[in-house]
Amino acid sequence: MSPTVLCPALEDEKSDEETPVNTGVSSANFRVRNRRRSPEFTPVVMAAGCGSQMFELSHDRAGKTPKCMLPVANTPMIWYSVNFLIANKFEEIFVVVRQGDKDVIESYLTSSVRKLEQDVHIEYVCIDDDADLGTADSLRIVAPKTKSDLLVISSDLITKVSLSELANVHRANNAALTALVAPRYSPPTPDGRRKRNKKDDRDFIGLDPEDDRILFIANEKDIEDEISIKRGQLTRFPHMRLHTNLLDSHLYLVSRTTLSMLDNHPDVSMMRCELLPLLVRKQIKQIVNTNYTVFADRIYSKKQDIDEDSKHPDEYFDILSEPESVGCYVHHTDSFTVRVNQLHNYIKYNKAVSENMDDIIPKNDVETCDISKMTQVGKCSRLGNSVKIAEKCSFKRSFIGNRVQIGPHCKIVDTVIMDDVTIEDNVSLTNCIVCKGVVIKNKCTLKDSRICDGFEVASGSDYVGESLVADSEIPNMMSFSIYNSGRGSDAEDLSK
Repeated sequence: MSPTVLCPALEDEKSDEETPVNTGVSSANFRVRNRRRSPEFTPVVMAAGCGSQMFELSHDRAGKTPKCMLPVANTPMIWYSVNFLIANKFEEIFVVVRQGDKDVIESYLTSSVRKLEQDVHIEYVCIDDDADLGTADSLRIVAPKTKSDLLVISSDLITKVSLSELANVHRANNAALTALVAPRYSPPTPDGRRKRNKKDDRDFIGLDPEDDRILFIANEKDIEDEISIKRGQLTRFPHMRLHTNLLDSHLYLVSRTTLSMLDNHPDVSMMRCELLPLLVRKQIKQIVNTNYTVFADRIYSKKQDIDEDSKHPDEYFDILSEPESVGCYVHHTDSFTVRVNQLHNYIKYNKAVSENMDDIIPKNDVETCDISKMTQVGKCSRLGNSVKIAEKCSFKRSFIGNRVQIGPHCKIVDTVIMDDVTIEDNVSLTNCIVCKGVVIKNKCTLKDSRICDGFEVASGSDYVGESLVADSEIPNMMSFSIYNSGRGSDAEDLSK
């Protein structure tokens, strides 16, 4: 099915507007109905990622939870990108998923979209569970299904950006690709400063200060000791501003020209790591057509005999065979924008999303919860459905999933608790992630720890900076299931 997405926020005229037709005959007055316009952009949600950087949360004894279904502020993260597209009036959306994840993702999105009472069609593009395909490979599958440019968005992106502003930049530059960048989110410290987390993988983005053209882009982990810029690039673009505080949000507008280019580069698999750098190189490349050579002020054909007496410099450059058609640009936004793709930021981004996206986060059914009147729940905390909490408990800046049972005298601060967790009495949790099906026995104290799916914490346990993994939950792990994340543990390495 070829999607017919309309995005009124990006369209300039109504699809069913009646227009008078000049027939050349004064006595005739004909009116015809315009055909429905083809969509300017077709949205594609990338939700087939394996969650390698959040391995401990997305893999469990049952196999794995799709990374895009991990909760952020008690809502699966894929909802934010899909809701973003619906809010921008898209009626057809492609979602790229793994075959084994399709049923659970489709079931959730179908019920969530139905609650909005919106006429939205979601088409799922499935890839094999064992297929080693990147985002660029997924674009090759989607491209034949539509004739418009693509709007590619990662399922882990949560943003409040104005899509019309991004589209205007793309149109104005007739760009091959336009990327959304934003200041990397960091909550202010008590003194008002924003401090970067040293665990963050920074993006190095070099831009032309005149028009925000991308001249260089790389991730910190891909750079060794120094950054090398070719002389030809500096000749053509003598001014470049290198940014290290910008987040590449993985929201791109991609032209049909770029999609066609993918067919000529079958080796390109990843969009961010391979396709984007390829486009950047093409727009600054001097050598394109080897049939002609430029010597300072004159152009000679290589097929002709060049006069030996002609004076020209020893160094020369090949000229472009056609006018420059590849341009990559960015659009800056100060709107709230985060990517929930790193384990060490998971709790921080839960709190940030709860504060900044409250208007679109689905509200829980309070009537299904049983909460003691003697329990204190801070206003920055969120509770799921069918939650039971005994007396004299305290919750601050925490997120409690569905069907969670918590005993008396528990103190929970800056913690994410997923579905179907049981916590007995006198338990203290601070800055912890508690995955599905965990049981925490009485009188336990845990701080800065992760308790993975199905783990049972014994009574009286005291852990700081640990990653607790149930036996045989993660393949090829030792049966003993405590890893100290503070010492650069195996579990921490697996999350990279």
